Amino acid sequence: MKRKLGMAAMLVVALAVSGYAQKKPDLSGTWTVDTEKSGAAPAPGGAGRGFMGMTGPITIMQTVDSVSIESQGRQGAMTRTYKLDGTETEIQMGPMTAKGKAKWDGDKLVIETTRRAQAGTPVTTSATYSLNADGTLTVVTRTPQGERKNVYKKTS
Repeated sequence: MKRKLGMAAMLVVALAVSGYAQKKPDLSGTWTVDTEKSGAAPAPGGAGRGFMGMTGPITIMQTVDSVSIESQGRQGAMTRTYKLDGTETEIQMGPMTAKGKAKWDGDKLVIETTRRAQAGTPVTTSATYSLNADGTLTVVTRTPQGERKNVYKKTS
């Protein structure tokens, strides 16, 4: 009986360790909005609306300890780099500075960004990135105004 209990305990520990050490998906690449699958309305000129109102493709460069996301917006290209350990990082967002944190939640990357609104109150936005079985990338963005889901196709 003790032997069976000991074996069961070792199995539980082994499964927990293998789940913790699970390889994270590589989100690297250039992605364009799939307007048919996204909850985003097309922007003027036919471009899709992406993360935080960005238009055009996004390019993600991921390493073991950081992720950089470049996107096109009204003010041109913008690159934000986050550490993947949940450490807060200052992010330049056009003329303003925000604080961002990125961490893995299982196989999903969650990025929280906090900035000051015009009234000076903090506004937090979160974006959850996940790879789908069909090779597309889903980004669910939550803002105080609501939630939006964009699906991206990899172009390179």
